[in-house]
Amino acid sequence: MNTCLIEKYASVLCDDAHPPEVRDPRLLMDASGDLKIYYAPFEYINQSARIVLVGITPGPTQMVNANNEARRALQAGKSSAEAIRDAKSVGAFSGEPLRSNLINQLNHWGFHQWLDLSDSADLFVRSHHLVQTTSLLRYPVFVKDNDYRGTPDMTKHPLLRQYLLENFAVEVEELRDAVFIGLGPQVQKVLDRLIQECVLKPDRVVGGMLHPSGNCTYRINYLIGDRSAPVPHATNPAPYDQGRRAFRERFLGT
Repeated sequence: MNTCLIEKYASVLCDDAHPPEVRDPRLLMDASGDLKIYYAPFEYINQSARIVLVGITPGPTQMVNANNEARRALQAGKSSAEAIRDAKSVGAFSGEPLRSNLINQLNHWGFHQWLDLSDSADLFVRSHHLVQTTSLLRYPVFVKDNDYRGTPDMTKHPLLRQYLLENFAVEVEELRDAVFIGLGPQVQKVLDRLIQECVLKPDRVVGGMLHPSGNCTYRINYLIGDRSAPVPHATNPAPYDQGRRAFRERFLGT
């Protein structure tokens, strides 16, 4: 495991006088115009993972939670590798309703059945070994200090494309037996582009899930519910239903 970056930023993470904040200039890794990329310890790759949950980029909550957990680990005398592992476990897809929205979709599709779990929540408690949580852009990206939501296009922007290929493409290569689950249409668009570029094989990608952000909660609640109410604004059930049906046919035989 590459521990160079956390060792580079360890003094900032462990600064008692000035603990790191969101978009802390001391953690700035790269910049291009209004776009900035900051460090947070998300390097850990779980080699035994069977599924890979793919987001766009860590948000402010995930950044803070990961940095705080790495700080606790390092100050407790743990190694850099252990700090990276702990930070990834705590920070990835953390915060509510983000994690609940993710778990609810996974259960609705039947991932817990496929993985022989009682509940998909176990992936974040007792069954960490089955899952790799990641982002197309491993480190937190902000545009004009706002969350990055897919613009500019990471497959075309030189700096973002560099980070995409240097980090996410490496995970694809290392996790050859895992299935990649794109969370949201923006993620799926990039995964489709990587399939076209032969970085990913199409049979390794499961699409159709919504991004679990709070903005999508009402859509997710509708999709996993009885659907007796009218279809919510800006909600297209077709990709979700097609993805769920394809997953269940392929992995559950139903």
